[in-house]
Amino acid sequence: MAGCASLEAAEKASTGNGFEAQYQPLCSRCPGWGEIALLPWDEAIFRFPVADFRWGNGPPGLTAVDEFNVALTDFCRISGAVLVSARSAGRDPGSSAFLAAGGFAPVDFSVLAVRSRIKAKEMPVARFPLRVATAADHETIVRISGSAFEFGRYHGDARFPRALANQRYVDWIKRALNDKSPANHVFVLGRPGTVVGFMNVVTRERHADLRLGAVDPENELGFAGYFLYGETVRAAHALGATGVVAKIAAANTRVLNICAALKFQFSHPETTFHWYPPNIPFDRAAEARNVVHQD
Repeated sequence: MAGCASLEAAEKASTGNGFEAQYQPLCSRCPGWGEIALLPWDEAIFRFPVADFRWGNGPPGLTAVDEFNVALTDFCRISGAVLVSARSAGRDPGSSAFLAAGGFAPVDFSVLAVRSRIKAKEMPVARFPLRVATAADHETIVRISGSAFEFGRYHGDARFPRALANQRYVDWIKRALNDKSPANHVFVLGRPGTVVGFMNVVTRERHADLRLGAVDPENELGFAGYFLYGETVRAAHALGATGVVAKIAAANTRVLNICAALKFQFSHPETTFHWYPPNIPFDRAAEARNVVHQD
């Protein structure tokens, strides 16, 4: 089972930790277009700025593409951002068409997976123990997070350095392992001394968000991913959650099939796009900055 990240959870997790994105209108003359912001959480990992755009009143007509691109270019020139992300809902072909016309490339397609009304008796029979991660597990969890993931918008972007996409998940799980808030949980599949897989779960009210999970590629048992998700749902129920949610890359069909077998339902399809400013040799610039780092 390839690793699965609840997309956008990194941005959610940064809230309240000094990494809040400060959105502003992309164009002062056309504030209805939407807002743009640097993503401090990702910049802290990559060591260079990246930005995110979100729609306001929806896309303007295609005749505004050139002006839209000028506004993006100006923002990147002033802020130093080397890429801009944007999203289009599955039922909004107008946004996708506008972004494509403006030079945005699709890098990920995701769906929201939801399991409501959890009943413990409906969970699969436990085959592996799921336990709270201990300090002795951290090194293995971090190793897994650096190699198990194949999907997500940075992995799906052919121009983006793979090592940096992997590093993002390494930093993500390190933050989760060091987060002592009562809502944050990191579970491990396997007996003490063994880490078959892990899952980072954040509870909020009576819902649990499965944010980051993976099975060790070096110890893939074929069915471990199924039990990682099944036992995590059971653990979330024990914590008081009546529903579980995860945002999953649609290309990760193995995890989608696991969720379907566990009676998740899918909704909110969404395409993520990336745009690069002109005349920026991004890959060479990233290598020259030596941004891949080890703590």
